[in-house]
Amino acid sequence: MSYTNNLKIADLTLTINPEQYSQQFKKYGSYKRSIGGGIVNINMMGKKLVVEIKGVTQDQVEAIKLRCAINQTIPFVDYIPIAEEQKTRSSIEDISTNTVEGTTVYLYVPEYQIVIFDFIPEYSQNLMTYVITGEEL
Repeated sequence: MSYTNNLKIADLTLTINPEQYSQQFKKYGSYKRSIGGGIVNINMMGKKLVVEIKGVTQDQVEAIKLRCAINQTIPFVDYIPIAEEQKTRSSIEDISTNTVEGTTVYLYVPEYQIVIFDFIPEYSQNLMTYVITGEEL
């Protein structure tokens, strides 16, 4: 099964071209902290999804804004599978489970909970489209 053109945001399916969508993950990183007089190394090896969707029509933006007004966080599915040692997100579809170097790795299509930061209007060639930017919680 291959999902290459569709995104699902707030239960609204958007059919887009690959150049309209960019996906990247922001790493949390690690830091040192003093607890009870001793320095403890805290590792937060998580990743947050950061999305940018271009070419969204005004009707789609209005439907997404209505859903954002009800809930500040909205569900988002981009149908690109991710691999993790343990599942950190709810799953739309489990693809496989493999053992790599003695560690179980899960490959699945996750459902992200995102907050939309901005709807940026763009006007070109007598056409008004929007750019949506958002980040996973």
